[in-house]
Order: sequence, then C-alpha cells, then structure tokens
Amino acid sequence: MNTSTHEVEAVAYDSLDKPYRGFAVRASYLKKPNDGDALIEIFRQGSVWRSYRYPAYRIYNIAAHFMEMVDNTIAREQEEACQT
Repeated sequence: MNTSTHEVEAVAYDSLDKPYRGFAVRASYLKKPNDGDALIEIFRQGSVWRSYRYPAYRIYNIAAHFMEMVDNTIAREQEEACQT
C-alpha cells in the first residue's frame, strides 16, 4: 500500500469498524527508510480527516487516548461555534 509518499509495511491497528462519535483511527508501520515512524490516519465520517507521521513506538498511546482526543476535538469545535 502506498499512501501519498509513505510506503506502508503493515497496518498495526484500526478502529474503522467501530468508529467513536464519527471518528476512527488507523496506524500503519512504514517501510524503510521511514520504518521508525508510523502513518496515523484519522477518519471522520468515513473519510480521511487528518494524516501524519508519528514515532512508531508511540502509536499505542493514540489508541489508548483516542476517545479522549475525539471528545476534546468535538468540545473545542462546539466552543468555537458558540463564539461565532
């Protein structure tokens, strides 16, 4: 799999089959020379919303805190909407 310029070795985990509040995450290990990093893709309503490289050894931190990250994102968006 080639996602943009990142050559994916294997998917480490994903939550595409169990989205949380419309969000899901997929973490993929990258091939050399980027094998120290992982590609993190955040999906919103089934489409890629954000995508970035992240140190591969830390990817499970994202899975552990994903619901909190989503809740904070939604709360921030609601707060910004109230200010306009």
